[in-house]
Amino acid sequence: MRSWLILGASGHARSLASIIRGRGDRIAAVGDHALSTEAGRTAAAEAFRNADGSVPVMLDDDAEALDFALAESLSVTIAVGANGVRSRIAMGLLADERFGDLTAPLLAASATVDATAVLGPLAQVCEHAHVGPLAQLGEAVIVNTGAIVEHDCRVGPGAHLAPGSVLLGAATVGREVFLGSGARVLPGVGVGDHAVLGAGAVATRQLDGMATYVGVPARRLNPTKGPAH
Repeated sequence: MRSWLILGASGHARSLASIIRGRGDRIAAVGDHALSTEAGRTAAAEAFRNADGSVPVMLDDDAEALDFALAESLSVTIAVGANGVRSRIAMGLLADERFGDLTAPLLAASATVDATAVLGPLAQVCEHAHVGPLAQLGEAVIVNTGAIVEHDCRVGPGAHLAPGSVLLGAATVGREVFLGSGARVLPGVGVGDHAVLGAGAVATRQLDGMATYVGVPARRLNPTKGPAH
């Protein structure tokens, strides 16, 4: 059984807490600025309670939470949906050799990950998601509930594949890409860094980075404001 620090107390953190409990692991601590108030701590106590009824340590300072993880040898998972923020936190952790053994991916018990797939540190593969043969996930990638990464796909660091999104064989998505719920990238198609593919959109051709795309086939929205996450 592994013990975890969940860094963040948002809705995604609650999903990760469910994954940790489902693995038979323990939530040892939760770190978030929202835990500075009594109301925040009370709400979190119920959301993050362990299966045995114990309540994790609640810490309202990220640095304090990470120091606690080091002292207690806790595995760390980053519960931040915003790609840029999650990536910055991940870069800091991975640059600190003290966290080297504490940044393993978090895999839900119901997820399927092929033995030949390569998962970067701090990646998350959520309930009922699938990562196929020879797929590669960069650091701090989220493969959310029911998302599919098929064989030979490449997912860049900090990308987020929302629930039900699909990368078909040998598709690639770049750094900090966001795929909305139900979005699809067809076989061999690439999506550039920091792009957003809206819910239900289908990428049928190469899509440039730093832009938002919607529809079937996916078309670029203008004007764009750069990465949404």
